[in-house]
Amino acid sequence: MFNQLKPLAALIATALISTSALAATQTLDAGNYTISFDDSLLGLFGTPTLTASGDLAFSPSGTPGFSAQTGSGFDFTNSTVALTITADAGYQLTGFNLIEKGDYFKIGASSEVAVLGQLRVQDMVNANVNLSNSIASAMPLNVTSSSFANLATTDWTALASIVQVATGKAVVSIENILGAYVPASGYAFIEKKSVLLDINVTAVPEPQSFAMLLAGLGVVGAMVRRRRIGV
Repeated sequence: MFNQLKPLAALIATALISTSALAATQTLDAGNYTISFDDSLLGLFGTPTLTASGDLAFSPSGTPGFSAQTGSGFDFTNSTVALTITADAGYQLTGFNLIEKGDYFKIGASSEVAVLGQLRVQDMVNANVNLSNSIASAMPLNVTSSSFANLATTDWTALASIVQVATGKAVVSIENILGAYVPASGYAFIEKKSVLLDINVTAVPEPQSFAMLLAGLGVVGAMVRRRRIGV
């Protein structure tokens, strides 16, 4: 029996090693900051890419994709992604703006859809600094088709923003939830098609430049005082 378990244990160990080898931390370089993430924990977001302006873009895909739909009762879909964002030397992270887009349709007067979640920032330099902002649709999701013949999708946009930041490194997580509800007869569908994270970075004044600025202000102050006393 013991001899039979040896090959099985070896097989399990090999499988675990192969699985861990498939997961890896990926890093994107945006010029004055980097974005790192575990590519095995992206969930429904899909693999992110950098835009020409340095924003981080997700394009959820697959079947059924990042969506919620139902013809009776409730249906919810959720996914959360975490990113480690590190500013290069001489820069600091100062804010994050989230823009999400998709479409929806509803049949039946009481059918409803919803988009919600949170944008969260955990400061990795300054202790006990954890910020969050709820994701909310920019417009009410209230367009309902009166019949199957005139069924059409309607675009939606959801936003969240965190700007009270001044750090060199942060873990940013995006929690997304989509919901659909039909109390009686009808159908409700909502899908997320794109997620864009705008990352604000500013240059940190060099100590020498800052000292020169203070010295300059001191000279100006002295000149003002001399004028006041008529020297």
